[in-house]
Amino acid sequence: MKSQSLLFQDVTVINGSGREPQANMDVLVKDGRINALQAHGSLSYDERRTEVYQMRGMTLLPGLIDCHVHIMMDGGPEGRVKLEESLGFCLLRAAYHARCTLEAGVTTVRDLGGQAHLEFALREAIAAGYCSGPRLVLAGKLLSMTSAGAEAFSGMYREADGADEVRKAAREQLKAGANVIKVMATGAVMTPGEEPGASQFTLEEMRAAAEEAHKVWRKMAAHAHGSAGILTAVQAGADTIEHGSLLCDSPEAMRLMAERGVFLVPTLAVGIMSQHAKDIPAFMAEKDRRLLAAHYRSVRLALEAGVPIAMGTDAGVPFVKHGNNAVELPLMVQAGLTPMQAIVASTSSAASALGLQEEIGTIEVGKRADLLILDGNPLQDIDMVTRKERIRIVVQDGNVVK
Repeated sequence: MKSQSLLFQDVTVINGSGREPQANMDVLVKDGRINALQAHGSLSYDERRTEVYQMRGMTLLPGLIDCHVHIMMDGGPEGRVKLEESLGFCLLRAAYHARCTLEAGVTTVRDLGGQAHLEFALREAIAAGYCSGPRLVLAGKLLSMTSAGAEAFSGMYREADGADEVRKAAREQLKAGANVIKVMATGAVMTPGEEPGASQFTLEEMRAAAEEAHKVWRKMAAHAHGSAGILTAVQAGADTIEHGSLLCDSPEAMRLMAERGVFLVPTLAVGIMSQHAKDIPAFMAEKDRRLLAAHYRSVRLALEAGVPIAMGTDAGVPFVKHGNNAVELPLMVQAGLTPMQAIVASTSSAASALGLQEEIGTIEVGKRADLLILDGNPLQDIDMVTRKERIRIVVQDGNVVK
């Protein structure tokens, strides 16, 4: 898709770095990147070839980044990837999920467990312009010890036991085109018979996965609820801890995460399942309810300890719908972040967690033009980011997509 030349005039800019908003700014986009950022009325531009938008009273910020989604999952109450559905249907539904996500102002997502590598085909289709969707950072199949999850989530798991088998499994995902390797450090809420607080992969196994990722300049994400599993994952070289529900039980893990710059991706949106306890399997409702208070406490203590936080939702799990990703921002505020900190977690910090900080995450000259323009000020009302009617313009790589 050929990018447009765009000029957004007289807009308030929240640049994603945490600095104070800049009022009455003009932002010029050319060739898919931010070309200029200056005080209103001071920019020169080609009037014949530039589409001009008057943005008084609106706020421009970087496109949001969701560091934890499952684009192939539909957010249904059973929380399963269904064996009886055709792969073609699953892929077309994922394309719909991608479009909904992009139109909600989320311009980049990291998928941490797809289905039979279909998500790689979706990434190719988006890049070729056959469908619209966010920039996809993909893990392929998540790496797990022999687990009931492999049956519950068809095509999502790659079971591996022992460091050598984990190493081989990681290489398989990298061969398929993975940008990140995901490992299961603990049990999962949505897998029958597993305990979220219990450790799974060993230090040696996770270290093998981390080595394979890092030697080709990729990152490793660790699904980890329990404190022991979190600590082991950090010691093994994890770059992000996903969920971290019981992180509050390990001051040592928090200290190491802060010291090493390991990001916490809280996925507080999964607590929405507790509001639908009658609609989801009883074992899921019980585990989710049991973790909920500790989950919020973990985020608050991690923030106080200096652990970097990046936004992630786990979109695709029950009642966490693709396109509603921005619900995570007000939830982070409930957990103790300020509205500005929640925006930073969803932009520049999320970009750093993905290793994309040189390209996206802030409004700076030279960066890719991924933009979200809201009617109003999200610092005064953070819930605004969740209201679709307040989203006026979404830009990805310099193209207006909404």
